[in-house]
Amino acid sequence: MTFLSQAWKQRVIWGLLIGLLVCAVSLVQPAQAASSKELQRKVSASLQKVVKYYYKSDNDYIFTKDFDWELIGLAHAGEKVDSRKWQDANERTAIDFWADQSKQLNEAGQFAKLSIALMKSGYDPTSFNGKDLLREIVKRQDSNGRMGDDQWTIFNHVLSMVALEMYGYEYDRDGAVKFLLNRYNSPDFFTDDWAFTLHALSFVDDVDGVEEAKEAILEKLASDQKENGAISDNPDTTLESLAALTSAGVDVLDAPWNKSVSYVLDNQLDDGSFKSAWSNGETSAMTTEKGLYALAVVKKGNALFERLTTKEKAALQTYRSTGDVSDKVKVYDGLPNLQKGKEVQPAGNSYTLSGKQLIVRADVKDLSGDQPLAILVKVMKGKSVVGMAVVESNSADAQYLTAGLPLSSRGNYLVEINYWYNGLSEKPEVAQDSVSFAVSVK
Repeated sequence: MTFLSQAWKQRVIWGLLIGLLVCAVSLVQPAQAASSKELQRKVSASLQKVVKYYYKSDNDYIFTKDFDWELIGLAHAGEKVDSRKWQDANERTAIDFWADQSKQLNEAGQFAKLSIALMKSGYDPTSFNGKDLLREIVKRQDSNGRMGDDQWTIFNHVLSMVALEMYGYEYDRDGAVKFLLNRYNSPDFFTDDWAFTLHALSFVDDVDGVEEAKEAILEKLASDQKENGAISDNPDTTLESLAALTSAGVDVLDAPWNKSVSYVLDNQLDDGSFKSAWSNGETSAMTTEKGLYALAVVKKGNALFERLTTKEKAALQTYRSTGDVSDKVKVYDGLPNLQKGKEVQPAGNSYTLSGKQLIVRADVKDLSGDQPLAILVKVMKGKSVVGMAVVESNSADAQYLTAGLPLSSRGNYLVEINYWYNGLSEKPEVAQDSVSFAVSVK
């Protein structure tokens, strides 16, 4: 009896202990879930603040070449950067600005960054104002697989890979991956470089050595995380790491990375911007743009960069900048109006026709000279070319070149005029930049 009583007591004690443990776990799990939801609410509020920091209610935007990461971050935050909300006083968006600025680009990383911003905003980087930006990246890939300067950073190479992978564009993928795996952990690089590498690795995880690299980077970031959540003791690296961790499938709202999320929120200023470890408590432009896209990633819980689906890729729009071309082009609504000299007056950047015959007269007197001159007039409806005409001058003193094109149906069209020297020869020379304008047939 004594032995049985002792065994019974032990069973009772263990039963009570297990019951208490189950109760404790059941209490901890809801508490953790509540904490995660509260952190998520804080992230959403902080994201709204930083978006508002960039938004100018009076459209007092002055877009510059530094407005690039903001395009990516705003798009990931759900903002339509080509909408009226984001227009400047001249009714131009940052996309319009970059249509002109892209002519000045020369580096693979620059083309990649713009390409990514375009794709996330619904535009096709292979047909941006008449240029294939992704082709420009591929042309700059070195024989060793490198794309972009890597003396101080691996960022441009990663950006180039990401842009090409997002679109599914053909390039020397094996060479690029090999270069990345041999270079990302250079002793000259910072933790930011390690973290940023995750963005590219998430697209090429079918390649040998990639999973091992991802594990090494995750270990590196974990070892650099401080007790207060900071990674490498600054908001910039912490934000960069949070944005990249999601690419590796990490939920940063869970421990231990939730400490890092709280740390960066503590570094947001009242106006929505972020301070850096070196800005003396003031706004840092670089840290703020990192804060924008990192918070957008944390809130949405998906990677900053993702491969486009077939449907998404097909829906990308062709972009052509339009502007005031009235000093270079005259537009007529059909042949009778041309004969009468009755031209269509533009409304803004668009011409409206009532008929279905477009007559375009290009002013070329400033281009005339010893070489033959020709114009190519192309009419687009959406992504489709619906009309094309080539007109060549037969005189060195030509003042105008006139082309007529039928428009098959009502709707909106984009008209582009290209100017060539050497006429229709095998090696035409661009005489001047092309011009584009919109035409609406009612």
